[in-house]
Amino acid sequence: MPDPHTPVPSPSPLPPPVPTDDDTRAHRRVDFDPAVHGFAFPNAFVDELITLPNGTTITTSGRCGGMAYAALDYFLSGRPVPRWSADLYAPDRVPPDENWLAKYVHDRQLQSFLTGSATKFVTWTLHSDHETWVFKGVSRWTKEEEVPRVVASVDAGRPVVLGLVVARSLAKVGDNHQVVAYGYDVDRATGRVALQVYDPNSPGREVVFTSEPGQKDWSASNGRRWRGFFVQDYTPKPPRALTRTAPSRDRQMSTGDVVKLSHVWTGRSLHSHGLAYTHPGTSGQQQVTAFDGSDDNDLWRLAAPHGNAAAVGDGHVLRHGDVLRLRHVETGRNLHSHRGFPSPLTGQQEVTAFGRDGVGDAGDDWRVEVDGGGRWRAGSRVRLVHVATGVALHSHRRSDPQLTAGQQEVTGFTGRDGNDWWTVLEVR
Repeated sequence: MPDPHTPVPSPSPLPPPVPTDDDTRAHRRVDFDPAVHGFAFPNAFVDELITLPNGTTITTSGRCGGMAYAALDYFLSGRPVPRWSADLYAPDRVPPDENWLAKYVHDRQLQSFLTGSATKFVTWTLHSDHETWVFKGVSRWTKEEEVPRVVASVDAGRPVVLGLVVARSLAKVGDNHQVVAYGYDVDRATGRVALQVYDPNSPGREVVFTSEPGQKDWSASNGRRWRGFFVQDYTPKPPRALTRTAPSRDRQMSTGDVVKLSHVWTGRSLHSHGLAYTHPGTSGQQQVTAFDGSDDNDLWRLAAPHGNAAAVGDGHVLRHGDVLRLRHVETGRNLHSHRGFPSPLTGQQEVTAFGRDGVGDAGDDWRVEVDGGGRWRAGSRVRLVHVATGVALHSHRRSDPQLTAGQQEVTGFTGRDGNDWWTVLEVR
């Protein structure tokens, strides 16, 4: 199977935006849309930095820099950003740390702080807004030096990451912020400047930063005010791409659809391959795992339940409570489970791929439980419950190089917890 970490080819240069200048006004924007190229969940991460001897945990809220860098990584590579919404991760609203995307955002957050420009988060915090005998001050630095840098980059067709400064003491330096700027509107006659930005704190919508003539600071359309900003150093990183085209969240799922399913809590894809289980007590049937990459072994066809294919057929819109089979496209076997056979690592109920050319038995039937009920839509989180035994399709961060081919174990779980949720990653 392909290496899931194969580098994404370097992006081709983006065409510059169409000029829209006149004698008094200049305004351009790159084709970056927060509702498409930004993340659909908010910047609600919490990082634990250290636990004191008395048990108090020191935390920092947010990974705005990581989200800004990651969104720009996806945009410049031409790959779709994972459009997983806050609803999938209720009640926390963001991918948990076990999820590969949370780890990627965390790594990019750290990298955003290791740039040379990141020192300005500290130095500008300590400087005055106003000019002194020695320094211009935050206001003039922003308008005279940083705004022209934003304009030049957008004119060249490239968004930029901005470091926003609001703090006035080191104790408050964590209140500073990071966003992606992708457009500007400069009124040369009055001096009014507006920037269009993707703010991870306001997912799915454009935020506009404005500074009016004579105004020292910047007003944001989402209610914040900022002392100033600077363009951050940024080096693109090839992002992980698990899908060619992300489906609309409202797309209705039907029998006949060929899908990739993603495990909500870890972000791995439901997967099978031509290897049999070999652990003690196994049925010896085909392995089912959760894969940390992306290939055609992740594809499953949603089919009518056992013994009812002719009556239901393709095109049946699936709802909460419907029963279906999932047929592995590459091998023709059905997602299956059975009593009396342990899973390879945790001893839960074994989940396999079984049958031939879609022909199996009643152990292939699964009931769809849509969180909140109603129709199964691509953006929903769903639980798949094995009809014959009542276990839920489940996964977790356990793997073995031999027993699960180094991939994440998939089991049938008799209880219910957050590791039972799945969502649609791709529809073909």
